[in-house]
Amino acid sequence: MAVGFAFGKLLVRSDRRKWILAIGICATTLFFLLRGLNLYGNGVAGLPFGYLRSTGPWSFQPTVSLTMISFFNTLKYPPSLDYLLMTLGPSLILLALLDGVKAEKGLGRILLVYGRVPLFYYVVHLYLIHIMAILVALASHQPLWHGPIVAAPTPLGYGHGLPVVYSVWILVVVMLYWPCHWFMQVKARHRNWAWLSYV
Repeated sequence: MAVGFAFGKLLVRSDRRKWILAIGICATTLFFLLRGLNLYGNGVAGLPFGYLRSTGPWSFQPTVSLTMISFFNTLKYPPSLDYLLMTLGPSLILLALLDGVKAEKGLGRILLVYGRVPLFYYVVHLYLIHIMAILVALASHQPLWHGPIVAAPTPLGYGHGLPVVYSVWILVVVMLYWPCHWFMQVKARHRNWAWLSYV
């Protein structure tokens, strides 16, 4: 968050596009360098009982696709240096390339709604996904609680395939468009409420 606040100063500069693109290219290049050397940047972390383990270094696998998966398998919680470089680098490149594009209609106008209320979206989507997970578990007759923390093993066949996961993801994004649009209008009407700028 501190880096984000500092980055805000860069966004008001007239030469911001050049700087953002340079930072994005450097971060992405550094990711491939660090990940390629396989020595530093993706620490191994664990929760109690060994519930979550990162693979740490990547390794060659029987197929090219599995090797690529191993290479890009970086630690998200807590975010490793490799994860941050891999996600923020390309995002900054895209931000620099899209700087100045008008989002007045079409997909750009829709995405603008989410971009104006990022924290609101994040908080609300956590609750919505949790409610949907409970409903899907009940509908598919799967247990709600399992894993080492509640001392219940994960049953065979638990979970859903990627088509279901992606469908739920798209559904959540679509469902949250209207609440985000409403909150965006609230922020626009109450610009004198400084705390809203953080949400």
